[in-house]
Amino acid sequence: MKKFAKMKSERGFTLIELLVVIAIIAILAALLLPALAKAKATATGAACLNNNKQLMLAWNMFATDHDDRVCYASAYYTEPTAEFAWAVGTVNAPVLNSKEDYITKGVMWERVGKSEAVFVCPSDTSMTKDSKGNKQRRKRSYSMNIFAGGWSGWSFWGDQKWKVYRKLSEFENPSERFVLLDMRGNSINAGNYRVDMNGWPDKPQMHRFWQDYPGVYHNDATMFSFADGHCEKKRWLDERTKNPPEDPSGNIPNRVIKTPKNRDIQWMQQRTTRQESPPKRYVGPSFAYTAKLGPDILIGGFGNLRKNKLILRLRKLSI
Repeated sequence: MKKFAKMKSERGFTLIELLVVIAIIAILAALLLPALAKAKATATGAACLNNNKQLMLAWNMFATDHDDRVCYASAYYTEPTAEFAWAVGTVNAPVLNSKEDYITKGVMWERVGKSEAVFVCPSDTSMTKDSKGNKQRRKRSYSMNIFAGGWSGWSFWGDQKWKVYRKLSEFENPSERFVLLDMRGNSINAGNYRVDMNGWPDKPQMHRFWQDYPGVYHNDATMFSFADGHCEKKRWLDERTKNPPEDPSGNIPNRVIKTPKNRDIQWMQQRTTRQESPPKRYVGPSFAYTAKLGPDILIGGFGNLRKNKLILRLRKLSI
């Protein structure tokens, strides 16, 4: 009898008992995992917000150092005007941002303490390839509103009627003009983000994207920073914004993508720019290639191109 009692006390869990314990653990995990994921998203969102604030502080510091003039949203790597761009590079999306000097040669680098982490949203885990096809972490998640500084100081073709803000004092409503946003990994290209103003303000049937799509790293939301220094997160409403078409290589096609009556586009248009009055004659770079410019053409206010030589004169703005 004693032997039987000893054997009974030493036996392990029954199968039913083990299943009950496993079920309890699974239920607890199911309850805890969403909370943990939410906590992680909150933490990465806070880090992204901090990145934006640091970059905006650097943006304002540059303007303070240059008589109120803001830096360029874009410039090609080989352009002399790249010296005054926040980030440089080409429009080759798969290769872009694989090089450190795309950000280290920008005006923000020194002003953010030479921190690479500031240029990357913690939620952006997308990879890119260098010129040899090697995969590596993207060097930049953020892009700048092209109308905040312009591409070498100017807008794209067809955008002449929309105002390019070249000075801090020119922002008529800085709390309603975004400067930076995080951008999709398969869409980010040069340093700028171009909101297509087609259809603003009363023709929503003309809404469209052109390659540039906002990021969705924060649960279908994008972090924006504004000219007054504040940052906010915008959650997208339209599925066409959250799930854009992709080409066979996985990148956003470099073409017009019509999305009529897209409330997200209207939201961005409202916070991008306003019509220039009167419209200025477009004398800027032909898609930012300074090599295509003739002599004596003003480059965005930082210098003059004379007989294929760019003479940079920071203190002589004539725009």
